[in-house]
Amino acid sequence: MGQRREKMKKMACVLAFMMFFSWPAVIFAGGFKVYPGAQLEDIYEPKQSEVGAKMSKAPKVIIFTTNDFFENVVAFYRGTAREYRVPGSGGKPMRLSSGQELREAYFILDDAGDIMTSKHWVKIQRPYLSRERTKEGFKGKYGAPRQVTAIIEEDKRSYP
Repeated sequence: MGQRREKMKKMACVLAFMMFFSWPAVIFAGGFKVYPGAQLEDIYEPKQSEVGAKMSKAPKVIIFTTNDFFENVVAFYRGTAREYRVPGSGGKPMRLSSGQELREAYFILDDAGDIMTSKHWVKIQRPYLSRERTKEGFKGKYGAPRQVTAIIEEDKRSYP
């Protein structure tokens, strides 16, 4: 009888362990997935005064970077989210003042029809144009382009 009790105790511990570590996967299923190996670069939650009175909730912006190729990161998000093409862009990359190509791709993570109405979306960008930051928030000007691929998540959802 003692062996059986030990076995049951062990099984209960294993089950509790599995539930503990699988629960976050269930909660966040269908949401944003971080590209494997990407590093957290910055988290920005603007103050209400920065976004104006028209928005009920300021967007939270989380930025990750990776040295992987733009195409690899885009391929990963094509498997997890719905790609959005900006109307009028013709799919052509923009050029920076240096002549370097700026590549961007957008992915919608909710059921919105476009980026403007989406409350949760991701932008992939290479090179990464980081904005200069002060205590008050981001400045309007950009720093020097960095030769990394940026994964920029914008989240305007509000949770109860």
